[in-house]
Amino acid sequence: MYNAVILAGGKTPWLQKAVGTNIRALAPLGGRRIVEYIIDALDQSGQIGRIIVAADGSQWEAAVLPQRAELVAVESSSMPETAAAAAALLPANSKILFVCDDIPLLTSAAVQDFLKQTEAVEADAYYPVIPEADCVKAFPGAERTYVTLPEGRFTGGNMMLLNADVISGGVIKAKDIFARRKKPWELCGWLGFGFVLKFLLHRLTLSDIELRASELLGFSGKAVVSHYPEIGMDVDKEEDWQLLEKYFKNSK
Repeated sequence: MYNAVILAGGKTPWLQKAVGTNIRALAPLGGRRIVEYIIDALDQSGQIGRIIVAADGSQWEAAVLPQRAELVAVESSSMPETAAAAAALLPANSKILFVCDDIPLLTSAAVQDFLKQTEAVEADAYYPVIPEADCVKAFPGAERTYVTLPEGRFTGGNMMLLNADVISGGVIKAKDIFARRKKPWELCGWLGFGFVLKFLLHRLTLSDIELRASELLGFSGKAVVSHYPEIGMDVDKEEDWQLLEKYFKNSK
């Protein structure tokens, strides 16, 4: 069993006009709030013990979470710092599944598959990457950020499994990476000139990224190829929201 933390501090200004709240996790979609879909997926996976929702408690007073989840109030608006604050409440020798607050299409099968794959290799951090073909097939018209590698074109997922004992030491570097996560060129520059060159020549492999990231962060990381595009279907732009509204409308 794993413990899970939903990083629910995200705010999206344009959502205020669209649905009456700028807090992504509390935005109503298809008759429910986004956070409820995520909690259900985690709970129904059968792999999760505690489900913690880490957020600014003052903005959640009027929100009632499903009984299965618990709210932990954190003051920071930084995702890495929020993660560290929540992790401090969990056993230091455990692995924690961190989930972003804007993936309402997350399924229990996607959670199960990701966790099962992480059990096949030993590492301190695991991050899902999703092939472009899977994303296009499931969500035609959705705009995602892809990186071209010899293994194919991938976009990043919106969850990560981490050993709790490496979190506190990696917060500063994690903030740096998080700020560049949707800017492949900046991320490659942070990783080094050799990475930029390999990226230009389409010779940068998943193994290259894992090795260099591990060197810079000071702990081992592993990319996990997931064929569940729901992990990557987040709400960054108004176009994403419109696509999700259409999806939920058609699924009824």
